[in-house]
Parts: sequence; structure tokens; C-alpha cells
Amino acid sequence: MKIIKVNLLILFLSLLTFSCGNQSNQKNIVDKVDVASKKLNEKIRSFKKVVTLDHHRMAKVEGVYTPPAITTIFSNLSINTKLIEVNQLVGLDLPYKVLCYSEPDTTEVSIAYTSSEFILNRHKLMEKDLEAYNLIMNKVISAFPEEMISETDVDGVTKDYGIVKIQSDFKFETTVQNLRDIVMAQGDTKWFADIDYQKEAKSFDIKLRPTSLLMFGGSAPGGKAMMTSPKIGLDAFCQKLLVYENEAGEVWIAYNDIVAFAELYYGESTKPQQMINQRLKMTFTKAVKN
Repeated sequence: MKIIKVNLLILFLSLLTFSCGNQSNQKNIVDKVDVASKKLNEKIRSFKKVVTLDHHRMAKVEGVYTPPAITTIFSNLSINTKLIEVNQLVGLDLPYKVLCYSEPDTTEVSIAYTSSEFILNRHKLMEKDLEAYNLIMNKVISAFPEEMISETDVDGVTKDYGIVKIQSDFKFETTVQNLRDIVMAQGDTKWFADIDYQKEAKSFDIKLRPTSLLMFGGSAPGGKAMMTSPKIGLDAFCQKLLVYENEAGEVWIAYNDIVAFAELYYGESTKPQQMINQRLKMTFTKAVKN
């Protein structure tokens, strides 16, 4: 009997130690990601901050676990304007985005960002078009050691990779309002920010056709989708929806296919990511079609 009691005590102490160790490791990596995010914010003080999304803490409030991950979106109005002049769809990959995060079950911090190579391949731009963009991003990323940078192989990224486009039956302003209304009618979604690229261009006396970026997301579904693949937070959460009027006067919306980015970064997608993809297409189509 004494031997059984001793064994049970040893097992209890082992489980307690393991639990405390896991909690300690989790707090440690959360702190590390916070430090990296703070360093990033110091580096971008001269830029316009758009929004910071702490995916881990937002998901935790909703009772969902996702690894520590913080997306920071910041802007340079001049670069936005020059790139959108060349191709309106580039607005989907603007403004600057950097993700400080950790992969599941690790204690190391990684830094992901939208590279000029990715934009070049996705939108078939010229290298010279991205020189200014690249210069700023390289300076920002230089704040971190090379081993922290999570590079992405973009050789397989072709024109319009991972872009879902739907033509609207409404005028530009009505389309934007319809989308805002339908998004905010969902109980699990928050509005984070929006950017009027046409308005930005006017400050440089440059004429752009109507082009706006809407940013929103749901902490619970987003957290579930990022649970095993947090790097998709760079492009999929928050959700970025581009509304634009083309040369023919047609109004279109464009957004990122979550599954495509999961496969780009991890080689596979999960059920929550596939389900959100379906939900987004149904919701956006309902908003822009008669």
C-alpha cells in the first residue's frame, strides 16, 4: 500500500512539474514575441501606424488558443500611391505588414513579412517599381537577426496567386457600405481599419480610381484557423478586402484565399481555414450581388 501511495505521489509531482513547465514556457514565448513586437514598433516610429493585432490575446478572450502572434500594419502613403498607380490589386498587399510570432510548441520567435519578391510575382511588376518599398522593408527587418526571419519560397507564386475576385452589381460607394454592413452584422467580427487609397493619392496631386482597403476579422474563427499555422496571420487575419473601380468603370472586390496562403506557408490547409474560406465567399457575394 505504501509503495502505491509513493508511486501516486511521484506521478502527481511529475504532472505538476510538467504543467508548471509548460505554463512557464508559454509565458516565456509570449514575452519573447512581445519584446520582438516592441523592437519592431521602435523601428517604425516614423511611419503611420494603421493597426496592431495581438492574435494570441484576442483569441484568448474568446476562449480559443492560438500561438503568440502579433501583426503590425504600418503605412507610407507615397509608396502606396506609386504602386497602386501601376496595379490597383497591389493595394491588397499594402500597406507594410510584419508578423512577430512563434510556431506551435516552440520557444523561438520568427519574423514574417510581405516581401517585394512576393508582390513582384503576384502582380507581375517590374523590379524598379518595388525599389522604394524594398528599401524601407529591408531597413525594418534589419532590426532582427537573420536566423529569426521566416523567408517564404515564392518561386511558385504566379500572377494573381491566391486572389479571389468578385464583380459587384453596385456602385463603388454602395459596395463599400454593403460590405461594411454585412461584416458588422456578424456577431463574431470586429472592424479594425480602412484605407482610402484614392484619398491618399490626392495629397500628392495624383489621380487614382476609387480604391479602398477594408480590414476586419473574427478573433475566435481567426484563432482556430491560426492554431497550427500562425504564419497565415500575415495575409489572412485580419481579413483584408480590396474594393476598386477598374478602367472600364466596373466595381470589383478582391481578397486573399486563406487556403492558398496556408498551402504556400505550410504545404497544407486545415478544416477551419477551408470553412472560413467558404463563409467569406458566401458573405461577400451576398453583399455585392442583387
